[in-house]
Amino acid sequence: MTVTKAELRRFVENNRHAARLTPNLQAPQNPLRGPAFLRTYERQFDRMQDFIREAVAARHQLEVVVNATGQILANAAFRALLQAHDLGTLPWILTQVSPTGPDSRSEDQQPSLCTAEPQLVGGVCLEAFDLLNDFGAPLKIFPLLREVVPSRQVEIVRLMLALDRVQFRVARVLIALTPRSQLTDPFAPRKQYEGISPTRFADMQTDLAKVSHEYLSAASTHGATVLNLIAVIGYIDRLLNKPALVRFMARNFAGHLEVYQELLDFRESGFQKRAPIAERSAWI
Repeated sequence: MTVTKAELRRFVENNRHAARLTPNLQAPQNPLRGPAFLRTYERQFDRMQDFIREAVAARHQLEVVVNATGQILANAAFRALLQAHDLGTLPWILTQVSPTGPDSRSEDQQPSLCTAEPQLVGGVCLEAFDLLNDFGAPLKIFPLLREVVPSRQVEIVRLMLALDRVQFRVARVLIALTPRSQLTDPFAPRKQYEGISPTRFADMQTDLAKVSHEYLSAASTHGATVLNLIAVIGYIDRLLNKPALVRFMARNFAGHLEVYQELLDFRESGFQKRAPIAERSAWI
């Protein structure tokens, strides 16, 4: 992506973080000690794992209900009953062979402004500034972001936004656990943390890379999954309040009726409240 000098100047003037960034701005030198480093890492790692499990559960519920409904809709008598009870118009997702919508894209497939020739302001990628422009990011985060390559800057910002943790301490942990290949200076000495052995540190780096990828991938589609589930649950709730339809399913599709009842039980888990903050803002 090529940006002219005039466009770059306008971008800096209109971005509250870029406008405040100066070349001599340095991150605080006070170290994040080993115990605090571990607490921050474990807290965010657990948050990501919990969300991934919940996103997988929501996705599974949607897949099971879509597949079950597709099988029942093949029955002409059932379709006639739906029409007779004003339930002939189904949520769009229930008419699909697969619950994966045509616009679903993983985080890896989303376009990025940080291409092979990224545009930088003071060593920070434009997209990182753009993502943070509507959020209160501490200015001291940006000198830290300079330590990693532009694509990693964007990944770190997306993680912090999704976690609702745009914080200096979280940024420091994510950058400290960035592989050397993604550092601006791959040969720079790495800080050692008290109580964390080199082997443990390497394992944390590997585990974080894996869970971060899964988390961003889940977050990129979870909003659409939740919206579809809300629509489906409303429809199934109405369907199960029709005695004639329930009796028909109990006689002919008992297993599918259980799927619907399990979906309503899943509603009680409050799944719709658990999307990452950044993702929720995209679909509320």
